[in-house]
Amino acid sequence: MTRTARAVLEDCKLALSLLENEKDLATWRVHWVGAVALIRAVGHVLIKVDAKDASLKVAVDGSYSRWKRQRSQNAIFWDFINQERNSILKEYIFNFHPLDEVEVAVILTVQNSETGKQKQVPHIVPIGENIYRPILDGYREGGDARDVYQDALDWWESQLSDIESEVKL
Repeated sequence: MTRTARAVLEDCKLALSLLENEKDLATWRVHWVGAVALIRAVGHVLIKVDAKDASLKVAVDGSYSRWKRQRSQNAIFWDFINQERNSILKEYIFNFHPLDEVEVAVILTVQNSETGKQKQVPHIVPIGENIYRPILDGYREGGDARDVYQDALDWWESQLSDIESEVKL
């Protein structure tokens, strides 16, 4: 079925694991490049390798056509998987926060112990150790890059399962 695409998808899961555990930003960035290349490779090997099987080709071609027609429902493919790969591999432009420490603004609610009066106070919290690596622009802006990557893994899993189900009919 989608054996080669699924093999790449398994490597994507390993890449995500490396990203989850990496604290050094330079090493994380290199892992990100590999992860992004892999997540796009799922589709490339699906159409160029797995779809050599004639029965699978019809389902794969139909899926690609649907993704094109329904761009907004498949935004993760167009606006993250495809776009991030193009930005990095064609221009070496990254769409995640570039500094070691990410500052996050939070609103604290504090209460006066004598009067009971509450007020909200803005506060900046620095987050280090690569715990939060936000997407800067576009798809899921502000979301942690690893969470968006997980969404892409889930999307591919669903698409491959749909294709396989269609072929089994």
